[in-house]
Amino acid sequence: MGMNFISTGPFFRLIRQLIAFVGVGAVATSVDYGVFLAGFFGLGLDPTLAALVGYAVGGVVSYALTRRHVFETTRSHRSAAMRFMAVMGGGFLLTGYAMRIFVGGLGLPPIIARVFTYGVVLVFNFLAHRFFTFRR
Repeated sequence: MGMNFISTGPFFRLIRQLIAFVGVGAVATSVDYGVFLAGFFGLGLDPTLAALVGYAVGGVVSYALTRRHVFETTRSHRSAAMRFMAVMGGGFLLTGYAMRIFVGGLGLPPIIARVFTYGVVLVFNFLAHRFFTFRR
């Protein structure tokens, strides 16, 4: 068993998946947050609308990178993309609700609220993509 099990076992694969997911998420989140900031500060959009536009653009980046670098799947692009869009729809709604709660309900500054929203949606997205979108 020893090191061979550790480096090839299910626990290692899960840890590798989590690390890759976080890396891909960092890239997609950077795109998302850049679009959010441009929409909020540059275009004067409502913070929730700016967050949703950023989430949608970051989602396109996320799909391409997630399929290639995070989850091994035998699903066709069409099947995986449809499932990915369903999960992204859930994350889109969760982003909107969280922003409304953090900004409107709790009075947090939009920039801080968006960071907290990422944390909430990150957990949802990982679990949904692992067990639904890219499940073998």
